[in-house]
Amino acid sequence: MSEIRAAFAALGATAPGWEERAQQIEMAEAVRAALDDEHPLLVEAGTGTGKTLAYLVPAALSGKRVVVSTATKNLQEQLLGKDIPLLRRVRDVSAAVLKGVSNYLCLRRYSETGDTDDPDLVRISDWVGRTLAGDRAELHDVPEESSAWRLVTTTPEGRLGPKCPFFERCYVTQARRAAAKADIVIVNHHLYLVDAALRSQYPGAQVLPDHDAVIFDEAHALEEIATEHFGVSVSTLRLASLLRDGARALGAVAVLARVEACGEALFAAVRARLGAGDEARVTAPDDLIARDAWFRLDAALEELHAHAARLAGDEPAEAVARRADGFRGDLATVAEGASRRHVVWAEVRGRAASVHASPIEVASLFQERIFPNVASAIFTSATLTADRSFDYVSGRLGLDPAVTAELLLDSPFDWSRQALVYLPRDLPAPDDPAFGDAADARVAELLDVTRGRAFVLTTSWRSLRRAAAALRGRVPYPILVQGERPRAALLDAFRAQVGSVLLATASFWEGVDVPGEALSLVVLEKLPFAPPDDPITAARVRRLEEAGQDPFQVYQLPRAALALKQGFGRLIRRGDDRGVVAILDHRILSRAYGRTFLATLPPAPRTSALEQVRRWWEGV
Repeated sequence: MSEIRAAFAALGATAPGWEERAQQIEMAEAVRAALDDEHPLLVEAGTGTGKTLAYLVPAALSGKRVVVSTATKNLQEQLLGKDIPLLRRVRDVSAAVLKGVSNYLCLRRYSETGDTDDPDLVRISDWVGRTLAGDRAELHDVPEESSAWRLVTTTPEGRLGPKCPFFERCYVTQARRAAAKADIVIVNHHLYLVDAALRSQYPGAQVLPDHDAVIFDEAHALEEIATEHFGVSVSTLRLASLLRDGARALGAVAVLARVEACGEALFAAVRARLGAGDEARVTAPDDLIARDAWFRLDAALEELHAHAARLAGDEPAEAVARRADGFRGDLATVAEGASRRHVVWAEVRGRAASVHASPIEVASLFQERIFPNVASAIFTSATLTADRSFDYVSGRLGLDPAVTAELLLDSPFDWSRQALVYLPRDLPAPDDPAFGDAADARVAELLDVTRGRAFVLTTSWRSLRRAAAALRGRVPYPILVQGERPRAALLDAFRAQVGSVLLATASFWEGVDVPGEALSLVVLEKLPFAPPDDPITAARVRRLEEAGQDPFQVYQLPRAALALKQGFGRLIRRGDDRGVVAILDHRILSRAYGRTFLATLPPAPRTSALEQVRRWWEGV
C-alpha cells in the first residue's frame, strides 16, 4: 500500500462515515508526484472529489513547506477550521493562515480613533477586547462595507513596520511569525502575487516565508486576480487615504491642501470627460487625463514627498513620502496611456473615479515572477477545462505543456439521478427586446415547480434590477437581491428562509456553497460571454487578432464555458442534493458553439419541455 493510500485509510479509521473516493486517491497520488518530481500540475477535480484533502495529505507527507493559495476567504477558513483538523488525525502538521494587511485591525490606527458614537466603532471596540488574531473575519456584526473598518485598519503602504510603537503586539506581525513556523501556509491569490512581485523587484524582500511549493486552489480565478494585481491604478479613494494619513503624520500643512485641490481638479475633469453613464468600465480615451492637470498634481505630490522625506526617522512621515512617490509613478503610467503591455481604462461611480492600467496578458508575468520562486506549482479547481481540454487555462497562465502534468477527474455525483438541465427552445433570442419579459415569466413558472429555493443568476446589473422588479409581486416567495444587503447577510437569509429566491450577478456565479434543500434550482439567464466592449477583453481580442488567432475560439468561448460551468456548480454540492439547472439562452442549442458549452457541463440529463421538468421534480 502506498504512503498516500495508507494515510487515507488511517483517516477513514478515525472519521465516522468516511467514504474512500477513488478520484481523491488518484489526485493525491498526482500531487505527491508533482511535489517529489518538482513539475507543474493541472488538476480539474469535479465537485465531490474531496480535493482539499487530496492536496493537503501529500503536502503534509512531502516534508516540504507548502503554500496553499485560494481565491476566497471562505475556502481559507474551511481549510483551517475543517480540513487541517482532519489532516492532523493522521499527520502532525503545523498550519497558519496569512491574509493581506487590510484584513487585520491596526492597533496604531485604532488608538487614534478616540471616543466616538459611531455604532460600528463601538462594536469594534467591544471586539478588540476579545480578539486574539485581530482578523476582520471574526467581526460578524459590522457590515463589510462599513466605513468604520477603514479607520482602524491600514494598507501595505501605510504600515510602519518595526518603528511602529505597536509592532510587537501587531496582529500582522504575529500572523507573519506564525506563518514563518508553519509547514502549510494558507493565503489568498492576492497576497501570493504581492509576495511574488516583491521577490522579483527587490531581492531579499518578501511577505511570505520561503517555501518549496505552491498549490493554487480555485485556480480558475488566477488570471483575473493577476490582471488586477499586476496593474496600477489611481483613484479618488486612494488619494483621500493618502491625504488622511498625511494629515495625521504631518499636521495641517499647506502642501496637503495643494495636493487635495489638484487631485480634485484632475478627477473632476475625468468625471466630466466620461460622464456617469451606467457606471460601466470604459477604455480611457487618449486625452482622459489632461497633461496640465497631471503635471500640477505631480508637482504637488513631489512637494509632499520632499516635505515628508525631510522628517527623517519619523516613520509615519516616511510612509507618507513613499506613498506620495508611488502615487506619482502610477499616475504617470495611466496618464501616458496604453502600451503594448497595458490597456488603460476608467470607471466612475457617483463622485468616486478611478483610472487603471492593466496588463493585456499575464502569462509572461507568471513565467517571470511565479515559476522561478518555487520548485512545484500545482493548479486545481472544479473548473479548469473547456470541452475537456486544459489548453485555455494552460495558455493563459503561461504553463509549458511539455512539462506540465494534467489530470481530469470527473465528479463522483450521480448526475442522472441528482440533476436535470432545462434548455428551453421557445424563448426569444437574448438580444431580442422581448427576451427580458419572457425570461422573467419563465423564471416565475420554474419557481412554482421548485417552490422557490432558487438562485437566479444574471450577467448584468440591468438584468438583475429588471428581474427583481418583475418577480416581486408575481411570486409568493421572499426575493433577496444582491446589493440590497451585504453578501454574507444575503446568503444567511437565503439559507434560513427555505423557499426564498436570491437574484445575483457575476460574483455569485462562483464561490457560493449552499448544500441541502435551501437550493434546488439555479437559473442562468444568459451564456456568460464577457461584454465585448469591456476594456481588458477588447484589448485581449485585438492582441489575438494581431497574432493571427481567432479570439472567439481561443479566448471568448472557453472563458464563457468555464464561467457557465461555475454557475452550474452552485447547484449540486453533496451526494444527497437534487435539483434543476435552467439555462434560458437558446444559443446553447441553436449555435454551433453551443456544443462546447454542453461538453463542458456535467453529464446530467437534459430537456426542453417545462412539463418534463415538473414531472422530474415530482418524481413522476
